[in-house]
Amino acid sequence: MRKTVLSLASLAAALLLASGIALAAVPGGSAAGEKGAGPTNTIAADAALDGALKSLVARHGGPPGAIAVVQRGKHREVHAFGVGNIETGRPMRADDHMRIASAAKAFSGGVALSLVGKGELSLNDTIGERLPELPDAWSEVTLRQLLNHTSGIPDYSQTPNLGKELLADRDRRWSSTEVIALIENIKPQFPAGTGYQYSNTDYVLLGEVIGAVTGTSWAQQVRDRILDPLHLDHTFIPGIEPVPVRPLPGYFDADNDGDEENIETGRTWPALETSEGPAGAMVSNAEDLVTFGDALFHGRLLQPRTFHAMVTEGQHHPPNSNYGLGLEIVRPDYQTLIWGHGGFLPGFKAVLWYVPSRDAVIVVLTNTSRANPPDLAELILRTLPERTPQP
Repeated sequence: MRKTVLSLASLAAALLLASGIALAAVPGGSAAGEKGAGPTNTIAADAALDGALKSLVARHGGPPGAIAVVQRGKHREVHAFGVGNIETGRPMRADDHMRIASAAKAFSGGVALSLVGKGELSLNDTIGERLPELPDAWSEVTLRQLLNHTSGIPDYSQTPNLGKELLADRDRRWSSTEVIALIENIKPQFPAGTGYQYSNTDYVLLGEVIGAVTGTSWAQQVRDRILDPLHLDHTFIPGIEPVPVRPLPGYFDADNDGDEENIETGRTWPALETSEGPAGAMVSNAEDLVTFGDALFHGRLLQPRTFHAMVTEGQHHPPNSNYGLGLEIVRPDYQTLIWGHGGFLPGFKAVLWYVPSRDAVIVVLTNTSRANPPDLAELILRTLPERTPQP
């Protein structure tokens, strides 16, 4: 167990001031070279980042460990630093698997948009048309509104005591019908399309729409349209398909005593995995996520018009934080545009970013609930030069 007393935002700021370009190696190290060596200044930046991240985990209150992968063009750098198992001291490894939580929405959203691109779905299709058995109050909600969280449908994951139930009966297998039943009698938060409220229920329903139109599960569609074509051999959908590896220990303060404990048991967790479904039930490693991001953001998964819809900003958002169709759209400094998605499940946090001005895909995975991967991703972003304009 460990207690975090210093925010990663302040740690990152301190490192940016103090570390400069100090060069250091990380235990387990960074693993560069599979995607090209890159120019000398790129290698120097990678080494500087290694040093900064090593300093970060060594500081009191820093995360026990994390994995960060950066891809710019054909150059990919993998940084594994700190420990993956606090009890044994086992180092974090570049190929370690973690739960990616809501970053999975980029996959399920991508499948839905692939179906839109092929004419099998329309963004204007309604729940009433595709899932007529669901409550009448939801019948006018469109596919677009599910994808961008403007449906007004309440978030089942906020149901009182659900978290305790998932811990108490870890082997229960939830059906989507049971998940939907948690909130189907609750009044919508606002009329569809008139506001924004992040809701995991939107993506459970999205999975049902995908199943209704294809005749197979959302998980099978993710595998057929994304995982297998991209050879993402280290990405799995637990609760639906066999998972040959287990995620790392995940540290979370389940009993609210101020200390984090390992919430994973080394076994499957059907209750969590089947209740999350297309909203977050995926296990992956950082390199597979970068490969996915590279394909998605460089036009190899979706048609141009559907990708444009995916990254088009919606209404009802502040200037620095928006949501497209299956992707978050953020400007942490109110200027630098970032597309991607973060995720949180007990014991794990993840972030997948693409930064157009740097042409960089950034992935950060951590196995502690108190870390903040966007802070680490922003630390990485600040080391990257802007792309050179083409003549």
